[in-house]
Amino acid sequence: MLRVIKNLSLNAFMIGFLPLAGEKDLLVFPRGALGCVDMNAELKGESDKLLRLSSMTADKKCACVLNADFKAGAGLFNSAAVIEEGEIVGVSDEISPKAHDAGSALRCYELKEGRVGILLGDDLLFPELWSRLAFCAPSLILCLGSYRAELYPALSRLCDCAVCAVSKERTGIYAQGALIKSSFEDILSLPLPKSRRRPAVLTKKVKTSIERT
Repeated sequence: MLRVIKNLSLNAFMIGFLPLAGEKDLLVFPRGALGCVDMNAELKGESDKLLRLSSMTADKKCACVLNADFKAGAGLFNSAAVIEEGEIVGVSDEISPKAHDAGSALRCYELKEGRVGILLGDDLLFPELWSRLAFCAPSLILCLGSYRAELYPALSRLCDCAVCAVSKERTGIYAQGALIKSSFEDILSLPLPKSRRRPAVLTKKVKTSIERT
């Protein structure tokens, strides 16, 4: 099950809604839901957001995606951390931001319930990035940023997969160029799309990352 969690603190989610989460769930915390993540403080043990999320996914045998401002070194990035069953699988950064430092790679994650691509912020406005995600044949693309209803149908058709558009205000799921469901609720639960076969052209080295040219 895909569960999008908005406008809740981590404590409120764990107390009130975590019991509803189950194995194979993908929990998505959009930008603003859990505040800024200071990687320097996380590494020093002065902050425990990622540790708590890792423990939660290990206990529940599920995965989660956290979109937030990430402080790393002297940089500030619009990023999404992907965590599955206690392990941080990777972190994606917005490649073409206006108010943050730029990331350097577009990523697609091989999770147990499917292949998940991530587009952050204004990266949705660059069709060349759509093509790179399509090459990875994701079963789901998470678009984390401002809601742009006019773009998601074309993205879902090009990549031939489900697209989950997540903003602080609204969530929508698209498939085959059509809106399947839309909601302004704090928690939206949707069935996860079935995983697609990985293209034979992808090697182990590049299956989870396409470097920006």
